[in-house]
Amino acid sequence: MKKIFIFIILSFTLLFAGSLSSNEIINMVSKIKEERDGISLVKLEGTANPFILKKKKRTEEKKDENITVYTPVEIVYKLDAILNHAAFINKKWYRTGDTIDNYKVGYISKYSVRLEGKSGNRVLRLEKRKRKFIKLNKGYR
Repeated sequence: MKKIFIFIILSFTLLFAGSLSSNEIINMVSKIKEERDGISLVKLEGTANPFILKKKKRTEEKKDENITVYTPVEIVYKLDAILNHAAFINKKWYRTGDTIDNYKVGYISKYSVRLEGKSGNRVLRLEKRKRKFIKLNKGYR
């Protein structure tokens, strides 16, 4: 019984020892409600696109200068649909022979697209859940 009583007293002490007073809570809420200055649209338009990332490759020393070489991160290509030998990649339609950045659309199959480039080939595949076929009739009879 004595151990239970001590445990309850310690629990309540720990529970209420870190609690905030009502004045502290009201003060914190009022700071949150204060209007803050944001960035102006003019300044925002002048910033670089945050989605084209560059990462630091290495630093070379040449003639007492530090030269930093940046290599662009590889762009992600998303294949959403294939219809009539055309591929819907990154929200645009492409046919065989069209170019996407540094790649040329080499071949469009039923489920995939091959992009050919100097750095090598890439194959984009449709996700299995997007593999739906639509059958169109040539005419009404």
